[in-house]
Amino acid sequence: AQAYIQYEEVQAADAARHSRLGTSSQLAREPSHRGGDRRKGDRSREPRGPPSTFANYTPLNKSREAILAECNSSEFTKVG
Repeated sequence: AQAYIQYEEVQAADAARHSRLGTSSQLAREPSHRGGDRRKGDRSREPRGPPSTFANYTPLNKSREAILAECNSSEFTKVG
């Protein structure tokens, strides 16, 4: 009977140790609140649109007015 009592005491000690470790590990898993309020903020962000397909482009060397004037003065051939 004495061996059984010692076994129960060891089991109870292990359970108590694991429960203490469980709460400290749960605290460690929770995110820190340092700067969390600043990040969330009161204002909501506007959703961004889809990513641009034109990541790199060459800017025009002429003004839009000059390009449109050239398009207006050019003659196009009729197709079909």
